[in-house]
Amino acid sequence: MKPNTRILDYTTLVQDGVLTLDDVPQDIKLQVTKWVRYLSGIQDETMVKDPDATKPAVEDKPVGYTPAKTGDITSGVLTTKKVTQ
Repeated sequence: MKPNTRILDYTTLVQDGVLTLDDVPQDIKLQVTKWVRYLSGIQDETMVKDPDATKPAVEDKPVGYTPAKTGDITSGVLTTKKVTQ
């Protein structure tokens, strides 16, 4: 089932730390809890996220990234050099 706007609003507030799950109205508490858990990557009741994990969830570099060499035109990095004639 897709969440409605009210559930998404409360889910965002819980994720941002503005509210806790105890502050969510009782009529949507189960749905908000479900979506908070889903969006945080918890798949079942036994799975707990490691708050001390050192590896970031998203890598900043694209797959197969290698640093460009200076002046290498095939790397997609543009360098400016003063041309004298």
